[in-house]
Amino acid sequence: MGIRATSTLVKDTAEVFRQVVSTWVHRDIRDETEQALHCALMMRLMAIAALPVIVLPVALLSYFSPQQLIPAVLVVSALSLLLVGYLAQTGRWVQTAMAALFGAAAAMAALVSVTGGLTSPFLFWVLVLPVEAAWLARSRKALATGLLALVTSVGLVAVAQLMWPQSLAPTVDNHVFGAVASIAGLVLYAAMMGARLLKTPVQPENPAQQDDTGVRSMLNRLPGLVTFHDSKSGVCAVHGSDAKQLMNTVGELSGGGFAEHIHVSDRIEFLQAIDQLRTGQDTRSLIVRMRNRMSATAEDQFRHWSIQLVALRDRHNRYNGFIAQSRDITSEIELRRSYVRKVGEAEAANEAKTRFLAAVSHELRTPLNAILGFSDILTSGICGNPLDDKQSEYVGLIRQSGQHLLSVINSMLDLSKIDAGRYELNLEPFDIREAIQNCEAMLSQQARDNKIVLTTRVAKGHVQLTACRRAVQQVLINLMANAIKFTDENGVVTVDAMDHDGFTRITVSDTGIGMSQEDLQKIGSPFVQIQADHARQYEGTGLGLSLVKGLIDLHEGQFAVESSPGVGTTVTVDLPLGGPREAAEQGETHAASKMEFPPRLAPATQSDTEDVHDQAKTA
Repeated sequence: MGIRATSTLVKDTAEVFRQVVSTWVHRDIRDETEQALHCALMMRLMAIAALPVIVLPVALLSYFSPQQLIPAVLVVSALSLLLVGYLAQTGRWVQTAMAALFGAAAAMAALVSVTGGLTSPFLFWVLVLPVEAAWLARSRKALATGLLALVTSVGLVAVAQLMWPQSLAPTVDNHVFGAVASIAGLVLYAAMMGARLLKTPVQPENPAQQDDTGVRSMLNRLPGLVTFHDSKSGVCAVHGSDAKQLMNTVGELSGGGFAEHIHVSDRIEFLQAIDQLRTGQDTRSLIVRMRNRMSATAEDQFRHWSIQLVALRDRHNRYNGFIAQSRDITSEIELRRSYVRKVGEAEAANEAKTRFLAAVSHELRTPLNAILGFSDILTSGICGNPLDDKQSEYVGLIRQSGQHLLSVINSMLDLSKIDAGRYELNLEPFDIREAIQNCEAMLSQQARDNKIVLTTRVAKGHVQLTACRRAVQQVLINLMANAIKFTDENGVVTVDAMDHDGFTRITVSDTGIGMSQEDLQKIGSPFVQIQADHARQYEGTGLGLSLVKGLIDLHEGQFAVESSPGVGTTVTVDLPLGGPREAAEQGETHAASKMEFPPRLAPATQSDTEDVHDQAKTA
């Protein structure tokens, strides 16, 4: 019972001491793992400060005189306490650990030198240096640093023995007593390490080690490079189908080497991502530049990697590290840059085209005004004798060609405005009947000249529409002019208008040459004309339907074309009754129904429809 009580008392005292020391940890250290590291280092430094006082009686009996020992004890204890204060005030764990490690190496070198040098029984105590460093930091780099401290301590002993072989020899020849003390100390230290190992649960370096080989095989088949990192961000396991290739690119990743290969300007983002995982976030994704040691040119010195980070936590939700899945996405980044560059070039070319069309159209309009004006003056005979028949014919051709060219220029200007988003719609409510009548008055002569029947029908009542009157009339003129142009003699062109599911439906049909399904795919592209067998006999630039589609899109309407070769064409335009703002609500449920050919108004009774004209206009 006495031994058990003593053991319990020692444990309780150590726990109280650990809690006291934990309050000394710097306030900026908030991660539990880092706090435990700081606390462990402080406790070791406190133990080093107390150890010389404990072993003082043994040392006095075996080797030393008080004049030699007491100053050394005071120096070691003072330096240990100073390091504790430095760590508590600054939180710089790495610098403190390095100073403590090499300070201990120097102290052991001094102890070994004055107790026999390379023949001292205390020489084996330098083995504690790498063991303690590796145990405290749990990394290969820490073990390497401890081995360096061991070599440094032995080197100092060798140098001291070469320089002062006699003066550093012990004053009392009691090597047996020193050997017993040294062995006892090492046995006690080994027992303490065994207790630590039994108390600390064994954690596998790689969480995949807890599973069978099937899990590791699955990890090795995952795309990219899959790395497991401990709580200090060191790499402890590597998997992934592209692991060999990517590691050949960047080099060694073991320990803390992963971050060292990241471009300096990207390391901050990477470290911030790890810090966010420490503080509770589960996943993070980022793109960084990794060093490419296989690069042959300066441009290929770094490769772009996409990294997905997932935090690893124990059953108490404490942070244990993270998993990183990395992929080389350099080709994707280059493709994105090429895409952005091509889009910029296309936008610049389109803007240049728009500016060119606007400038050319403006420059052409000025002489055209003079041509049209003077041709009108010559035709009217204001300037002198009336023209003879031949002169009148030539002047008429000049005026007709000028009007055609002006129409083309106006269409090009409107298209460029629509393309640049600068076409302004002056929305107003108006009766579609008036717009159809105006267009019919403008084109009726052309229909009579071509011996074509032009019929317009509007549903009974007022078909009110909120839209840009000028744009709607331009749509009607283009559709009706196309229908007349591509309809042979004795053909029929019909224009219908009616309300349909919140839209005004305008249908322009003809009995003309028609189009095939392949030709319909080209409808609406600027400067494209349907190359039917005899279509090229008709004049045009291919801008009409492209302009129609652009104006309908500005009104948020719908446009559909149905045609059969040799039978005719039906063009259906649906414009929202309340203007473009209502089209978004109506458009989700509205679908252009299939039009019968030739089109009929529904219901098809005389009492429900009202012809704009009682009978068709014929030539």
